[in-house]
Amino acid sequence: MIHINMRNKNFALVLMFCIVLPLRAQQEDLSQRPGTFEILSRTDYAAGECGFTRADMAANFERVKEIIAVVRQNPVLSDIKGFAGRARLHTMSMTCLRDVWYGVPVRIAFEICTFFYNKDGKVVYNTIEPPSWSLYTNEFIPGWSDTFDRAHSYFTMPLKKKTVEPGIDVYDGECWVLYNPDRPPYWVPVTVEEAFSAAREFAAKETDEYTATLNKQFLDAEWAAFSEEDRKKPAFYGGGLSRVSASPGYDGQDSIFPQIMKVNPAYPDRTLPRSAIQFIWFQSVQNKQYMKKELDQCREYMKKGSGSGCDLARFELSFGMTDIRNLSQEIGK
Repeated sequence: MIHINMRNKNFALVLMFCIVLPLRAQQEDLSQRPGTFEILSRTDYAAGECGFTRADMAANFERVKEIIAVVRQNPVLSDIKGFAGRARLHTMSMTCLRDVWYGVPVRIAFEICTFFYNKDGKVVYNTIEPPSWSLYTNEFIPGWSDTFDRAHSYFTMPLKKKTVEPGIDVYDGECWVLYNPDRPPYWVPVTVEEAFSAAREFAAKETDEYTATLNKQFLDAEWAAFSEEDRKKPAFYGGGLSRVSASPGYDGQDSIFPQIMKVNPAYPDRTLPRSAIQFIWFQSVQNKQYMKKELDQCREYMKKGSGSGCDLARFELSFGMTDIRNLSQEIGK
């Protein structure tokens, strides 16, 4: 018979408690762990060459914080569980130097940093390029468009457009633009004549004499094929060397060429301070059945030990028309 005195028994209980407690901590459901949210503050997110003053930037930062607060009304970001949320402000391009631009541009990235256990068993979250969802303010050419001519800021617009309600447009069902419906159109068509002139300018940069000669012959032939009436029509991105067409269709196919557009200089309201938000764009799929399928697939991957978390998918599923309408109310402020 083995005798265990009380001192040894107490030591054994303490040892068992020290072993079991960490194991139980490892079993915590991190998807239910409360998270925090922070704004990675900075007021230098516009390039210095844009000429915005410190007052412009300080006032715009206050507007940015208001937009972040609106997005955070979304249920996934208002009751954060399973991740740490962060809003990071990104410097936009130098397009603010163009005459048609007005207002401080900024990309607001909502970073979703999912909780996980590191190799030491501690709960941490990733801060290096975490999954994120972004919206862009006062950047008048959206990132989901294609560039036709960078020198003239000509770009393409999807043909499928729907005005959901005044001040809210959606292209191809997932590319959103929020604007002031009482202002002139934010984009206007580029004519065939304008687009073709830009194509000639680009071709003129060719330094190889033989290639330049061939390019001119091709372009002359394409231009001659346009009637006087077609040259005044809106241009579409397609066709020959110039990539200019007077029609969205070709060879019996319809709606295959996107329209070529430019920012309307009459849209920005220059009586407003440059800190004001006049234009917002972002991408959001509103087919919730599809987004639910994406979330379910993500969760299946996570069960197998793959992926980096499904919290961004949860947010994208929950982000709906209520969020979009709330954001549209921020235009002009």
